[in-house]
Amino acid sequence: MNKILFIYFIAILTPLCSFAQQQDPAAVNINGKPILRSELEYAYKKANELRSPQDKEPINDFLRSYINIKLNVEEAKAQHLDTVANYKRELSSARVQLSYKYMESTEYEDEYIQKTYNRTLENVEINHVLLPFDKETIFPADTLALYKQAVDLRKYLLKNGFVGEGYNMKDTPATGLIASYSERNGYVGWVAPFMFPSKVEDAIYDMPQGEISQPIRSSQGYHIIQALNRRPAIGSVELEQVVFGFTHIPPPQHQIDSVGKVAWREYNNIRTQADYNSLCQEFAHVMQTGDKGCYLGIVSLESTMPPSFLLAAFNLEKAGDISQPVLTDYGYHIIRLLNKIPVPEFEKIKNNLRNKILRSDKAADISTAKRNLIKANAQLSVNNEAYKQLNEIADTISPQNPAFIEKIKNGKEILFSIDKDANYSVNDFTEYIRFRNGLLNKTDGDEPSIAQFIDVVKHNLSTDQLQEYFNSYCSRKLSDYYYSTLEERYPDFDRQMKEFSDGLLLFAVKNKNIWERSRTDEKGLTDYFNKNKSKYKLDERKYKGLIIFAKDEKSLAAAESLATKRKDINSLIQQIKGSLNKQGVVIQMEPGSWTKGNNKFVDNKIFGGTAPAPRKDFPFFLVIGDYIDTPQDYTDVQNAVEIDYQEFLDNEWNIYLKNKYKVEIEQSIIDTIQ
Repeated sequence: MNKILFIYFIAILTPLCSFAQQQDPAAVNINGKPILRSELEYAYKKANELRSPQDKEPINDFLRSYINIKLNVEEAKAQHLDTVANYKRELSSARVQLSYKYMESTEYEDEYIQKTYNRTLENVEINHVLLPFDKETIFPADTLALYKQAVDLRKYLLKNGFVGEGYNMKDTPATGLIASYSERNGYVGWVAPFMFPSKVEDAIYDMPQGEISQPIRSSQGYHIIQALNRRPAIGSVELEQVVFGFTHIPPPQHQIDSVGKVAWREYNNIRTQADYNSLCQEFAHVMQTGDKGCYLGIVSLESTMPPSFLLAAFNLEKAGDISQPVLTDYGYHIIRLLNKIPVPEFEKIKNNLRNKILRSDKAADISTAKRNLIKANAQLSVNNEAYKQLNEIADTISPQNPAFIEKIKNGKEILFSIDKDANYSVNDFTEYIRFRNGLLNKTDGDEPSIAQFIDVVKHNLSTDQLQEYFNSYCSRKLSDYYYSTLEERYPDFDRQMKEFSDGLLLFAVKNKNIWERSRTDEKGLTDYFNKNKSKYKLDERKYKGLIIFAKDEKSLAAAESLATKRKDINSLIQQIKGSLNKQGVVIQMEPGSWTKGNNKFVDNKIFGGTAPAPRKDFPFFLVIGDYIDTPQDYTDVQNAVEIDYQEFLDNEWNIYLKNKYKVEIEQSIIDTIQ
C-alpha cells in the first residue's frame, strides 16, 4: 500500500485533540490507556465529513476500525518500531513540513515586497552627497567624528544648496562619473529602488520634496539627500550603441577632446536610420562583435551604467531616436532607442523581486520582522548588563578580531533566556562568534559548512557587527526553541504529529508482520499452498524448469551433463553452485514457469521463437524442464498465493492483537456520539 495514502487514511480515522479543560469521560480503554469521548467524536466526525447523511458510517463500524488502528500502534511500540532510524527520519521530515505553517509568516514579507514594487512605479530626482568612511572596520569614535562633519555639511547645504564644490568631499574622475550612484556627489538625476542602501532609499521615497535629509549612516559612510522631483517610472529601455572609446581610463583631457571631435563628426553625418545602421556595421567590424552588431540590451535605471549614459538613454522618447554623443569615463556613446518596456505587473515579477530583496541589504528588514514574530510568542529576556560589557569591548575591538574573544571576562553570565526555561550564556554566544568568524575566513578550498551565512548587509562599524551577531544568534535560538515547543503551543500541530506518528507505526508494523512476510516467507507460502493446493488452477499450460546461462561452451556442456542426471531443479541448482561455480561464477541460473511470450530465452528454445540477443558475459544458454498442466508449487501461481496468504496473515494478526491487548468499551458513552 502506498505509504502516503496510508498515512492520509490514518489522519482521517485517528485525530487526537486536547480537551483537558472539559469534563470528558473515557469512551474506550485500550491496554489501560483511555480514549476520551471528545477524541473519538472528533475522529468520527472527521471521517464522515465528506459523506452525505445517508452514507454516514455507523459509529460502531467506525469504532472497530479505530480500535484496530490503536491496537496496531500499541503493538508497533511493543516491537520498538518507534525507535528505528527510518521512523525517526520520516517523523522528523514530517515535523519540518508541518511546522512551516506555524514558524513562517509571510504577511510582513508580502507587504514588504508590495511596498518595494510600489516604489518601482516611481522615479525620484535627487541631489546626494556621501561622506565616506576611510577604512574597512570603524569604531564608534570614528563615526562620531564623521557625523559631526556631516552635520556641518548639512548646515552648508541648507544655506547654499547643492551648488559649487564646497560640499564635494570626495575626488571623482575627470567626468564626474562613478558606476555606483550611492557614491556620487551632487546632482544624481532620476533614481529607482536598489540603487542606494536601504535606509537611504527609505529617505528618498519617504521625505518631502525639496527637503534636505539628516545625515544617514550606511556601511559606506554618511549620506545626505534631497528629493527634487517625482515621476511615474519609465521602466526599462532596449538599446543599441556605438562607442568611441578611450585608451586610458580616466582619460587625459587631450584624448577627451580628440575622441570627442570624431564622435561629433560621425553624429552630424547621421541623417537617416540607414546612416546609423552603416555606422553600426563599421563599429561591429572594428570591435568584432559579430552578429550582435551594436546591440547593447535592456537597461533599467538601477543598472550599473554611468549616470550620464542613463540620463541620455531614458530621455529618448520613441523607437529609432538617436542621442547626441554622451561622454562617460569610457568614451563617447551614440545611443539608439529600440524599445521602451514598462514596469511589469506585480504578479509577474513578485518572485524575482523577492529574490532581489533577499540578496540586498533589505533582507535585514525581513529577518528582523521574522525574529520579532517569534519573540511575540516566546518571551526573550536579555541581560542588558552582560551585553553592555561585550559592547564596551566592541567600542575598540571588532568582534571579527580574535582579540575580541580574549577580552571577554563574563563568560559564565546568562546573556539571555527564553520563556525562563532555556538559558544561554556569554560563553555560548562566544562559540557562535567563533563559528561566524570561521565562516568569514573560509576559502574556496574548504569543506562546505552545513549552515551557510551570507552577510547581505556589510557591517563595518564594530558595534553593528556585534549587534548583528547577537541578533542572528538570538534568531537561531528563538527559532530552535519555538520549534521544539510547537506541540505545547498549538494543539492542532500536536494532533497532526500524533496522526502522522500513528500512520508511520501502523504502516511499519503491518509491513513487517503481514505485507513483507506475505512476499518473502517461502516456508509459509509453501505450507499455505500445500494446504490449499486444490483451489489453485493454471490459466493455461506452462513450461516449468530452469534457464542455464554459461560464460563459455565448455561450462554449458558441463551444466547440461549434470542436468541429465538431476532429480529435481533445486538439487541441480545446488549441485552447480557446489561444483561448476565453486571457484568462480561461470553459470547463472533462472528457475521459473513460463507461457509463450513470458521469456525470450524460453520462447527461443521451447516455443520456437527467434534467437534473443545474448546475455552480457554469459552468452551461451539452454533451457531444461517439463510442461505442467497444474501448479506444482506456490511459485507457479505466486501472485494468487501471495494475495491469499496476506489475507490469512491479516486475520491471524487481528486475532493475535485482540488476545494480547485488553479493550474496554463504554457502550453507553459510544451511543451518545452522533
